[in-house]
Amino acid sequence: MNKFSLVALALLLLTRASFADGLDTLFLKQVYANGGQTLFCREPFNLGDRVSVVEIYDERRLAQHFDCRTTRLCKNNPEFAEIKRDRHSLFPVTRKAELDRRRTLFGDIPASTEADRQCGYKQSFQVFEPADNAKGDVARAMLYLHEQYNLPLIGTLEMYQRWNELDPVDDEERRRNDVIAEIQGNRNPFIDSPSRANDLKGSSPLNMQFP
Repeated sequence: MNKFSLVALALLLLTRASFADGLDTLFLKQVYANGGQTLFCREPFNLGDRVSVVEIYDERRLAQHFDCRTTRLCKNNPEFAEIKRDRHSLFPVTRKAELDRRRTLFGDIPASTEADRQCGYKQSFQVFEPADNAKGDVARAMLYLHEQYNLPLIGTLEMYQRWNELDPVDDEERRRNDVIAEIQGNRNPFIDSPSRANDLKGSSPLNMQFP
């Protein structure tokens, strides 16, 4: 690759990063204008602090659902784009938690596995288990995406139903739901009525094997 190609590639990557950063900043300004807490570590932050924004549904699995070999090949699919923009699926996290969770799927990990000392989540090969105080938030967001967009669950329905009961809805989750509803025009019904999760029937989880 010659010098000009390297420069063009660097500019392309910078443009993509800036675009993503712009969307993340907009989301934080809209939903966390007065600050908040990160999802996995429950660390308080203020607008302007260095936090990352992540999608709760694995992006590669989302592309797989739409029969795209890569996420880039799905960029012109309007439903794929709508799901990625859905604020109910976006959460602020610390940079460390983002890296630890990247390329993993949600699941239960044996109790004997040592938890992260700072945040309480657990990791094993390709599996990430949130701390108990974040499991309900994860479950209700995943169940919302499952019902709203007919996405296959990544993991079992039983697990998300259990997590939903283990970590009940709190005031911050209700506030977030109210703010997103004002901006986006729809609510997460599993926050308004958590017992709704128990009315769902079992479905085949998305293939959890990595290619």
